[in-house]
Amino acid sequence: MESFNYTTVEGDRIDTLAAKFYGGNRGIAIIADANPGVPLSAVFPLGTVLVIPVVEDNDLTTNSDLPPWKR
Repeated sequence: MESFNYTTVEGDRIDTLAAKFYGGNRGIAIIADANPGVPLSAVFPLGTVLVIPVVEDNDLTTNSDLPPWKR
Protein backbone atom coordinates (compact mmCIF):
# COMPACT_ATOMS: atom_id res chain seq x y z
CA MET A 1 0.00 0.00 0.00
CA GLU A 2 1.27 3.43 -0.88
CA SER A 3 1.94 5.85 1.98
CA PHE A 4 3.87 8.95 2.94
CA ASN A 5 5.45 10.28 6.12
CA TYR A 6 3.96 13.26 7.92
CA THR A 7 5.83 15.10 10.70
CA THR A 8 3.49 16.57 13.27
CA VAL A 9 3.39 20.25 14.09
CA GLU A 10 2.26 21.88 17.30
CA GLY A 11 -1.36 21.05 18.12
CA ASP A 12 -1.80 18.10 15.73
CA ARG A 13 -4.40 15.60 16.94
CA ILE A 14 -5.41 12.31 15.37
CA ASP A 15 -8.94 13.54 14.67
CA THR A 16 -7.77 16.70 12.92
CA LEU A 17 -5.25 14.73 10.87
CA ALA A 18 -7.95 12.21 9.93
CA ALA A 19 -10.16 15.07 8.74
CA LYS A 20 -7.26 16.68 6.86
CA PHE A 21 -6.11 13.55 5.04
CA TYR A 22 -9.32 11.47 4.80
CA GLY A 23 -12.16 13.93 5.20
CA GLY A 24 -13.51 12.61 8.49
CA ASN A 25 -13.20 10.50 11.59
CA ARG A 26 -13.04 7.21 9.70
CA GLY A 27 -9.41 8.10 9.01
CA ILE A 28 -8.61 7.80 12.73
CA ALA A 29 -8.51 4.00 12.46
CA ILE A 30 -6.43 4.16 9.27
CA ILE A 31 -3.81 6.38 10.91
CA ALA A 32 -3.81 4.38 14.16
CA ASP A 33 -3.45 1.04 12.35
CA ALA A 34 -0.56 2.35 10.23
CA ASN A 35 1.33 3.60 13.31
CA PRO A 36 1.11 0.85 15.95
CA GLY A 37 4.28 2.02 17.72
CA VAL A 38 3.07 5.58 18.19
CA PRO A 39 1.10 6.16 21.39
CA LEU A 40 -2.19 7.92 20.75
CA SER A 41 -2.42 10.97 22.95
CA ALA A 42 -4.70 14.00 23.02
CA VAL A 43 -2.07 15.98 21.09
CA PHE A 44 0.86 14.39 19.29
CA PRO A 45 4.29 15.54 20.46
CA LEU A 46 5.90 18.02 18.08
CA GLY A 47 7.99 16.25 15.44
CA THR A 48 6.32 12.83 15.64
CA VAL A 49 6.67 11.08 12.29
CA LEU A 50 3.49 9.31 11.21
CA VAL A 51 2.89 6.99 8.29
CA ILE A 52 -0.17 8.16 6.35
CA PRO A 53 -1.56 5.49 3.97
CA VAL A 54 -2.92 6.62 0.63
CA VAL A 55 -6.41 5.17 0.17
CA GLU A 56 -8.96 5.37 -2.62
CA ASP A 57 -11.99 7.56 -1.94
CA ASN A 58 -14.30 4.56 -2.34
CA ASP A 59 -12.41 2.81 0.48
CA LEU A 60 -13.62 5.54 2.84
CA THR A 61 -17.27 5.57 1.81
CA THR A 62 -19.05 2.26 1.70
CA ASN A 63 -22.74 1.60 1.99
CA SER A 64 -22.24 0.10 5.43
CA ASP A 65 -21.27 3.58 6.66
CA LEU A 66 -24.57 5.05 5.57
CA PRO A 67 -27.71 5.00 7.70
CA PRO A 68 -30.29 2.47 6.46
CA TRP A 69 -32.50 5.12 4.84
CA LYS A 70 -29.62 6.26 2.59
CA ARG A 71 -28.46 2.82 1.37
